[in-house]
Amino acid sequence: MSGSEFRYCPRCGASLQEESLFGRARPVCPDCRWIYFADPKVAVAALVIQQGQVLLVQRSNEPQRGLWSLPAGFMDSDEDPAAAAERECLEETGLRVQVTGLLDVIGGLEHPHGAHLLIVYRAQVLGGALQPADDAAGAAFFSLEHLPPLAFRTTAQVIQQHRATLPAENSS
Repeated sequence: MSGSEFRYCPRCGASLQEESLFGRARPVCPDCRWIYFADPKVAVAALVIQQGQVLLVQRSNEPQRGLWSLPAGFMDSDEDPAAAAERECLEETGLRVQVTGLLDVIGGLEHPHGAHLLIVYRAQVLGGALQPADDAAGAAFFSLEHLPPLAFRTTAQVIQQHRATLPAENSS
């Protein structure tokens, strides 16, 4: 039924039927008229730049195990997005950070278990000790000119956005 994980109505237990509603096929309860609307998965990421270097974490899980990305993770439904980015950075790197601004909101699913939306914040280090934890096998700062293999196009996109804000090098 249009990729839905629901076969029965969570309100009354009736078998769901597919109907064309609001421009697409959706599971609908024929008895109580409950409609299943799939919610997007939302992740948050922190872009931390310190002394011209970017903070990255090495993935310990699939997909892209062993490659590097921004400290990031899924947001809880009742969580403030900026607080979620600070939490994820602390969990993965041991660094306490403070969000300093919104950088971008990026749409598009990169892998089947990923996020539909990625909210990216700029953040600065407040304290802590750099140490990988949670689902990060490594955590380190890298020169923008010498990055390790990146896991996701969104990480490359965010780093490129940051580079675009830097003053042009003087070639004389």
